[in-house]
Amino acid sequence: MAESTIVKTRIDGTLQLAALGGGAYNTSTGALNGGAESYTVAFEAGDLSLTLPSRAVSHYRDRGRTTNPPSLRYGEDQDGSISFTCHLRDLSDASAAALMDIASTMAGNPRGYVGTNWESTMASSSGAGDAEVFTIGAKLTITNAGDGTDTHALACNYISGTLTLTEGDPSSLQFSGTIHDRVDQVYIA
Repeated sequence: MAESTIVKTRIDGTLQLAALGGGAYNTSTGALNGGAESYTVAFEAGDLSLTLPSRAVSHYRDRGRTTNPPSLRYGEDQDGSISFTCHLRDLSDASAAALMDIASTMAGNPRGYVGTNWESTMASSSGAGDAEVFTIGAKLTITNAGDGTDTHALACNYISGTLTLTEGDPSSLQFSGTIHDRVDQVYIA
């Protein structure tokens, strides 16, 4: 199949955050695993920025000079990053997931519905509750509004992060996270 000729825009995207021990998303299909808790980010700016995990490339030179061809080798795995902004709507909620509760729980201070009902994706399996660090998964789905079959997705399972609240008109929340998934474990389709 040829690459799509339809340019995607921020209006086409939906961002979902989720948690479940062992990973919230299936890395083969991108589907939300059964039993996972999820939160769809709403009232967002559409400014998602994502850098995939990758492998570092080491460049070895001959006495400081580049050879022809250059001597390149893969090195250590590098974490990826994710960030987005959304409008502040709620600080905490005992009956539904709220972004501030997700960030607070990630910081080691479980709060609200998330602190009670969500489980770190770092847990060895669903219900294990054995994770020291609370991480979440994220999935970006991009759907062409004119053709529902033109859908693409990217999902990862191990994100740690922080949230910054900025007052304004409107007040906003800025999420900044680190993607800890292995290079070959990020779902892209």
